Amino acid sequence: MHLIDVTNSYAKLVQSQLNTTDANYVKVYSLGNTSVIYTESNTAIGIALENHDRRVRKEEVDFVIKRLIKGTDTSYTLTVDQSRHVIEIHVDK
Repeated sequence: MHLIDVTNSYAKLVQSQLNTTDANYVKVYSLGNTSVIYTESNTAIGIALENHDRRVRKEEVDFVIKRLIKGTDTSYTLTVDQSRHVIEIHVDK
């Protein structure tokens, strides 16, 4: 699996996140058919995985956590929608 930085293709999304939330850093990645939106503020990190075609796989979630959340002792909260098409990972700093 590879995370590909596609932030430049989502300029409106990034600008919207920066203007309407307390985020000070936004990146968008592609993980095959799954989009990964990484936002960081002074108090938290938020990562959303989204796939409109199929359920987000556990392996994808584990891979994103390993690659984007620094620190092995970091605790996080997973929020999963009923269809498993959107998964949110929240990390308090």
